Amino acid sequence: MAKIDKLSFGSIIIEGKKYRRDVLIFADGTVKKRKGGFLMFGSHNIKKEEIEELTRGEPETIVIGTGTDGKAYLAPDVESWAKERSLSLIVQPSHEAVAKLNELIKQKKKVAALIHITC
Repeated sequence: MAKIDKLSFGSIIIEGKKYRRDVLIFADGTVKKRKGGFLMFGSHNIKKEEIEELTRGEPETIVIGTGTDGKAYLAPDVESWAKERSLSLIVQPSHEAVAKLNELIKQKKKVAALIHITC
């Protein structure tokens, strides 16, 4: 699984590689830049389709970082969709989400994540 080394406004370092876009981290450790938004400022609306994509690899939990100031939000249908599938979501401002993700990785849990790197 891909451990996050550092998060700061506008960038994230994962396993030594720096990204200047929001990222999706899959349960197998694959990291993908998040689509949409402009430049490094990804969309503040986290869509069900993005969470669906993260279920590839059947994670136990999906961690969602809502930005350094917690300004991003889940689309209204995400929580009910996840609940119907008994999928655990942890939604926190990104610094807290990164700490939680790294903790779950250390515990050998099967996790995926979407981390918003700005506001």
